[in-house]
Amino acid sequence: MISVLSKDECLEALRKMLMIRRFEEACIDAAHENKVPGHFHVYIGQEATGVGVMSTLDRGDYVHSTHRNHGHLIARGADPNKALAEILGKAGGYAGGKAGTLHGCAPDLNFPLSSGIVAGILPIAVGTAYGLRVRKLPNVSVVFFGDGAMEEGAAYEALNLAALWKLPILFVCENNTAEVDRRPGGGQYHAPNMSIIELTDLPRIMGITTQIVDGLDLGAVWTAARDARNRAVNGEGPTFFEVRTHTWPGGQWPTLITGRTDISHAWTNEVPAQYEKNANWFKRNDPVLSVAREMLKLGIASNAEIEGIDMRVRTEIDSAVKFANDSPFPSLESALENVWPH
Repeated sequence: MISVLSKDECLEALRKMLMIRRFEEACIDAAHENKVPGHFHVYIGQEATGVGVMSTLDRGDYVHSTHRNHGHLIARGADPNKALAEILGKAGGYAGGKAGTLHGCAPDLNFPLSSGIVAGILPIAVGTAYGLRVRKLPNVSVVFFGDGAMEEGAAYEALNLAALWKLPILFVCENNTAEVDRRPGGGQYHAPNMSIIELTDLPRIMGITTQIVDGLDLGAVWTAARDARNRAVNGEGPTFFEVRTHTWPGGQWPTLITGRTDISHAWTNEVPAQYEKNANWFKRNDPVLSVAREMLKLGIASNAEIEGIDMRVRTEIDSAVKFANDSPFPSLESALENVWPH
C-alpha cells in the first residue's frame, strides 16, 4: 500500500512514473522515425519498481543497470534531455552519444554505467559494494537485472561473494514475466533453464535475505528497498528481492500496441475498443494506472491534480525531444576520446 509514503512522496513517485512512461513513448516514436541506432528495450510496465527503489536511496548510493536502463535513469533523477540525446547517439547526451541505449549512465548521480551483457553488471556492482565497505562509507550499491541473468555464472559468483563478505548491496531482480508458467528446466523463451523452482531459492541457500515483491504495489517495493538498505548500511549484508510484473504487450521491438497512455483511464476504467484484447493491461497490469487509482481511492490526489502532473511531465518530455533532435552528432575528431586504449 502506498499509504507508507507521505502525500508529497506519493505525488513525486507518480510524477517520476509518468516521466518514465512518457520518456519511453518518446523513444518508441523516435525509433519508428529511424532515429534510434540499433535495438533498444523499454521499461514500460516496470515503473513502480525503479521509482520505488530509487525513492529510498541516498545521493551517495550507487546504481548499476542493465539493457533496460531508461527507467532506472529517469527514476534516479537523470536529465531527460541528456538521457534522450544519448539514446539518439547525439553529442548532447550523457556520454556524448557513445553509450547509446544499452549502456546508459549518469555519472553525476552515481549511476556509472549499464551493461548490455546479461548478468555482466552484477560483478561490477559487487565491486562497488566492496569499495564502499573498504572506504567505510554509509552507502549501498544497487544493481538491477532481469530474471534471465540468474541463468549466468556471473550471477552466482556475484551473489556468493556478496554473501561471504556481507557486502552492502541490493540485488533487484526484475521478473517481468510473472504470468509465465515457470517450470525447472523449461528451456523456452521467458522460462528458466534452471533446476530451482523460485529465483529466490539460489540466494537463499547462500544465506542472503530474500523477498518476492509485487511490482504493481509501489508501497511494497518502497518498503522492501528501504528495509534492505537499512540492513545493508548496518552491516547485515545483501538482500535479493525478485520484483514481479506482467509483460507489457508492446513486444521486444517496441510498438505502442496499448496506445499512448491516457491517465484518465485510472478513473474511467475504460478499455478502448481497439485495445480490448489487452484489457488486462488497462484493468490491472499497468503500474501507472494502478498507482494513480490507489492514490484516488485513498484521497491522496484528485483527478485534476493527477492530470496536472501528467501535463507538466508531457511538456518536459516534449522539450527533451526537441533538445535531442536539435543536438548535433559527435564530431569525427571525438571518436577516440574517453575510450579504453588498445
